[in-house]
Amino acid sequence: MNRAVTTEETQRLFDFCRAQNVEHYDLQIELVDHLASSIEEQWEKWPELSFEYTLTQAFKNFGKKGFTEICKVKKKELNKKYTHLHMQFFYRFFRWPQILLTFILTYLLFEIIVLTGSFRTTYFIYFAIALSALAFFYLYWFPRKIKFELKDNAKFLMLELLKQRYQHFVLFAFLPLNILNVFTMDIFPKEKWTTLSFQDLKVQLTVVLMAFLMVCFAILTYSFSVYATKKIKEHFLAQYPEFVK
Repeated sequence: MNRAVTTEETQRLFDFCRAQNVEHYDLQIELVDHLASSIEEQWEKWPELSFEYTLTQAFKNFGKKGFTEICKVKKKELNKKYTHLHMQFFYRFFRWPQILLTFILTYLLFEIIVLTGSFRTTYFIYFAIALSALAFFYLYWFPRKIKFELKDNAKFLMLELLKQRYQHFVLFAFLPLNILNVFTMDIFPKEKWTTLSFQDLKVQLTVVLMAFLMVCFAILTYSFSVYATKKIKEHFLAQYPEFVK
C-alpha cells in the first residue's frame, strides 16, 4: 500500500505555506494539494524518505522564488475570471433584447439634457444621482446584501477581490461626470454651457454620443461593483460555507 500524507502532515503543509507568507486560505489549499501530490509521488519511489525531506524537495520544484510566482499567477487568474464575468454581463446590453434598454436609457438621458437646456444643469443632476447611488451602495446594499462575517479571521483571495470592487465603486460612479467634462469643456467653450443651441446638428450629435457613453459607464459600474460582487459572494459561499458565521 502506497504511503499517503496524514492529517497531521497536511496541517504541517498549511503551516509551511503560512511560513512562506501565503496568507490567503484559498491559495493555501491549492499549494497544499500541489505539495502533497509531490510528496506522495516521491514516496511511491522511495517510501523510506522522511516527510520533512520530501517537503523540502517538493518546495524546490517551485524554483528560487518559491510560492511568489504561483501566487501572482493565481491572483491574475482569479481577477481575469471575474473581469470576464462582469464584461459578459456588460456585453449583454449590446445584444438583443437588452440593447433596447440601452437605447431607451440613452434617449431618456438625451431628452433630459435637451429639456434642461444646459450641460451644467445636467452635470449637477447626475452628480446628485451619483451621490445617492453611493449612499445606497455603501450604507445599505453592500452591508445588508454582500457583507458577512468570517470565522477565525481567515483571509481569502476571493474576498480581497470583492473588497477591491467595493472600494472602486466610487471611481466608476463618477466616470460619467468626467465624460461630461470632456465634452463640455473641450468641445464647447465654458461660457456657452448655458447658451448652446440644441437645434445645431453638431450639438445634437455630441449630446447623443455623450448620453450613450454615460449610459455605457453606468452599466459598466453596475456590472463591475454590483453584479460581479454578488457572483463572488455566491461562489465563496458555495466553496467555503464552513468559514461563514
